Amino acid sequence: MSVVLGSSSRWRASLVEKALPTGFTLHPKQLSPDIDEKAIRRPDPNDLVTAIANAKTDALLKVIEEKGASDADYLICADQVIVFDSVVREKPIDKAQAKEHLQSYGEQNKPAVCTSGIVVTNLRTGKRYSGVDIAIQHFLKVPDQVADALIEKGDIMYCAGSFVAEDPLLEPYLGPREGEMESVQGMPVALTVSLLQQAAAEN
Repeated sequence: MSVVLGSSSRWRASLVEKALPTGFTLHPKQLSPDIDEKAIRRPDPNDLVTAIANAKTDALLKVIEEKGASDADYLICADQVIVFDSVVREKPIDKAQAKEHLQSYGEQNKPAVCTSGIVVTNLRTGKRYSGVDIAIQHFLKVPDQVADALIEKGDIMYCAGSFVAEDPLLEPYLGPREGEMESVQGMPVALTVSLLQQAAAEN
């Protein structure tokens, strides 16, 4: 059974491929949904990530054939926001905000609550299965020079909450974690596998 990922992220694809249960394979095509995430607003973080993941699904279902993935059996779409001190954080708008966000976790001794929404669609039936996973990542204080180096690398500019947990530069400043590392990274493995199995059971 072939699974297509609704994301252009190579590391997200790598996480999914490693986690797929027996009988599932990752489709060679990766589809990047073209939506305006900022136009989708919900007061509750769980509702927000689910709504955005569903919007990505809607967009990709319209183009899946022309993108060369019509032979896939399942579609996975995901979204993540970070909640810090009850405030939702998405991707930073500029370098100044990225630095402020990155350093705030350790300086204020408050964790990043990583909220990930997953939507799995059975492409044969059109039925969707969705869920939300939450992981909590604590931080030590991130020095200016480390924050500046991470910003110059550029990856954190495309990440909710302004951090890439797997970056070797940041690793020494990670504190305790509650939940999966993959969930902190935006691709919760256990939830994704569970939703795929639910979708497959329908066949």
